[in-house]
Amino acid sequence: MSLTAKQEKFIQGIVSGLSQREAYKQAYNTNKMKNETIDNKAYILFKKDEVRARYNELLNEYKEEAKYSRLDMEADLIWIKDKAKEDINNPKKGLKQANGTVFINAIKELGELNDLYPAKKQDINVNGEINNPYSDLTTEQLLKLASDEE
Repeated sequence: MSLTAKQEKFIQGIVSGLSQREAYKQAYNTNKMKNETIDNKAYILFKKDEVRARYNELLNEYKEEAKYSRLDMEADLIWIKDKAKEDINNPKKGLKQANGTVFINAIKELGELNDLYPAKKQDINVNGEINNPYSDLTTEQLLKLASDEE
């Protein structure tokens, strides 16, 4: 099943970087809708199998067309690191703040690019649910908790 023109416009908007709300507003007439209604309709539309499939298809196309790949980035960072190291090891130039900073930053970027610092990453699961550990507390319990923390 192919998408309607409005559904395609919605997906094109999301792939171009718009939020679901903004993409929905561009694709559909939302003048008389509240933001909450727009959000709900956009969420439901994005969950449809054919819409999600088109989104994934476009995303894969954009990934393939990417001009600057991860490997290109890694090669450039290694080149920059090596050039900075050459300057540092050159007796005429030596260690300076600029080449030292470039060297260290290139090493840090390479480490992050290769996931050498996983502890810094946050695992965020977006499913529309918010985990609130205080949701079951009464107003009195919340006030008591707030006053205990002072």
